[in-house]
Amino acid sequence: MIQFILFGALGLITEVIFTSIKRLITDRVFELKGETSLWMFPIYGLIAFIFPFVSFRIGFLPWFMRGIIYMIVFYAVEYLSGSILRKLKVCPWEYPTKFSLNGLIYFPYAPFWFIAGLGVERFYPYIVSISRYM
Repeated sequence: MIQFILFGALGLITEVIFTSIKRLITDRVFELKGETSLWMFPIYGLIAFIFPFVSFRIGFLPWFMRGIIYMIVFYAVEYLSGSILRKLKVCPWEYPTKFSLNGLIYFPYAPFWFIAGLGVERFYPYIVSISRYM
């Protein structure tokens, strides 16, 4: 449960940083105001359960292949969770129709999901060790 909370919080913080930097680059907004939604907390928290399952099965692969698989898993979770939230009329994101799948996953973000997967792989042991002390 602690890992769920840690990944949920880490995901929210990362999204706020990502959206503030994105606005700085694309819209020249220097206030560095990022945004997220509390609906994202349980979605990011799922990393605590999904990551060990996936990484155990692909750990023998080269880093590039692992990154691609993590990216695909992130996209699958984003699409599934977005579909559920959309049915509930609370989906906090709607990507432009160009370069997206039903407005739920945005293909230009592929490199970020690739890096995020490898980042989780790198920091997962630290999250596990921190959670042992909580």
